[in-house]
Amino acid sequence: MSDQPYILVADDDALVLKSITFILQRGGYRVVTVTNGREAVEQFEIERPTLALLDVMMPEMDGLDACRRIKSNSRFSDVPLFLVTARAMVQERERGLEAGADDYITKPFANKELLERVKQVYEAAGLELPTSI
Repeated sequence: MSDQPYILVADDDALVLKSITFILQRGGYRVVTVTNGREAVEQFEIERPTLALLDVMMPEMDGLDACRRIKSNSRFSDVPLFLVTARAMVQERERGLEAGADDYITKPFANKELLERVKQVYEAAGLELPTSI
């Protein structure tokens, strides 16, 4: 475990996981990855992230269920959770926000947009922003 803040990324698509990890690491952020919602919930117990990005459609436990579980735990309810999905319909966004998500990012997204949203979370938490590579 480390005291350094980190971002948890959960996605079952290896290319998406690699892409998001690359973007965030180039931005100077520490990243931990998992491949399903169950692992995301378990990772919260191992080490509390600063922020979590959860894909909506994953095996074992989808991002909506993982979001509900995490947000229902009083120890983690204040951790910002972003749902990341290809589902852009308004009803899908509403379902995500009802599940407790703090933000909803639609794939494909611009790298700059993702980094700006992450930066806002770090600034709101009073965390020092990393220096990008």
